[in-house]
Amino acid sequence: MMQIEILVEEQSAEEALRHLLPGLLKSRARAKVINLGSKYKLLKVLPERLAAYRRRIASGEPLRVVVLVDRDDDDCERLKAVLERMATAAGLSTKSSPAADGRFVVLNRIVIEELESWFIGDPSALRKAFTSLPKIEQNAGIFRNPDNGGSWEALHRFLKRHGIYKSSFPKIDAARRIAPHMTVEQNRSRSFRVFVDGMEALLT
Repeated sequence: MMQIEILVEEQSAEEALRHLLPGLLKSRARAKVINLGSKYKLLKVLPERLAAYRRRIASGEPLRVVVLVDRDDDDCERLKAVLERMATAAGLSTKSSPAADGRFVVLNRIVIEELESWFIGDPSALRKAFTSLPKIEQNAGIFRNPDNGGSWEALHRFLKRHGIYKSSFPKIDAARRIAPHMTVEQNRSRSFRVFVDGMEALLT
């Protein structure tokens, strides 16, 4: 069975994926999420890790790799180009630069601009996670365009107005509470949809 290793930069992404992956994989592959602790460290160690993955794949291991990072304040196209160059330098095909048969082993995906945009993209999950929330109008405020920027601050302000997380915003706790209720098919975050589509392509 295919083994997928997913490299992430923080624990909240690890928590979210732990709940989302079963619905995405549907028993078609096994997955391991590896939290590198920060975006800086992930990018620093990525070339070495990709080289190690290349050796494992060359030995016949049915391995695929997903790199998932937040855009933050980076230019999306430049950040994606950096990830693609690292994979190419390691001799690995990507979704953007597949092998001659169209297959690829590395999926590079960027969350625009932070993981919380995925949560904003699923108002139903928010209401299930925080039952005191009123009905959410999907075409108003931060929900009109979940990938509009300032995701975690925008989500915190919204929740704080309704008496939730009144001081700080605990990203890990939020991921742990919201992600179990997320529905893959109805999420309106474009970066989430691109991630899901990429995972589907990787699994085929």
